[in-house]
Amino acid sequence: MKVNIISLTCCAGCISSFLNAGEAFLEILSEDFQIVYSPTFIDLKEIPKVDLAIVEGGIKTEEDEKLVREVRAKSEFLIALGICATHGGITSLGNIFSVKKLLEKEYSILKGTKLPELKDLMYPICNFVDVDYYIPGCPPMPFLIVHTLKSIVNRKQPIRYQSVVCTECHRRIMPAKLDRLYGIYEKEADPKLCLVSQGFVCLGSLTRDGCGAPCPRAGFTCFGCRGPADSLMYRSRDMYSFLVKVISKRTGVQEESVREELYRNPFIFHTFIFSRFERFKSRERII
Repeated sequence: MKVNIISLTCCAGCISSFLNAGEAFLEILSEDFQIVYSPTFIDLKEIPKVDLAIVEGGIKTEEDEKLVREVRAKSEFLIALGICATHGGITSLGNIFSVKKLLEKEYSILKGTKLPELKDLMYPICNFVDVDYYIPGCPPMPFLIVHTLKSIVNRKQPIRYQSVVCTECHRRIMPAKLDRLYGIYEKEADPKLCLVSQGFVCLGSLTRDGCGAPCPRAGFTCFGCRGPADSLMYRSRDMYSFLVKVISKRTGVQEESVREELYRNPFIFHTFIFSRFERFKSRERII
């Protein structure tokens, strides 16, 4: 199987996670898996036709769109790798500002320099091309990438995770009566109690499982980098209101106060507000 690896607007963390698979990565390469194009690894100018393309990053420039369309046309299967490619990702925080403000704020020192033509928003790649498999995460865990690629190489359907991160966290969920919500650094967290029950804004109750819950297990709140779980995608499109109700019910904090706090939390924006689930070619192909 010949493979292209493409990076659009991103931090390259997803491909780095792939490399962090270590021996499992080498095992894939020893099978019928040949990387023939990747600016990270190979100095090749022309994009060849292949069996599989792996794309990290989202669409923020006209060049991004042109590139992803070419990659799609030259591949039998296409994988969207990481939250930027699948949902818009943390790079979609730029959507808070207009293109004009972004250029004035971030590129004022580059006056006179020719910059890429920016789109109005940061988009997931499924807004422009058909995607065969989605592997969300920021970045996706190495074992998720490896398992998916092995399954595709062997012409098998990858395991699809459908529950929420809370099922992998194992912290005890208990209702509480709190006066307000807390930032994760404002107080020490009880290692056995649900972070939401302690007043922290954790998105584990909405987020797709499969990662092993490394963040809440370590005492840091889940920020939703795997996107919404199936139960949220099929049951309700108003995931923001659902999150408000969950936090209010577990903490005793009034919904309006919860809503005000969430407006100040950038993680909520990049993961859920800009997700375009209705454009997914097949929800059953989200790993």
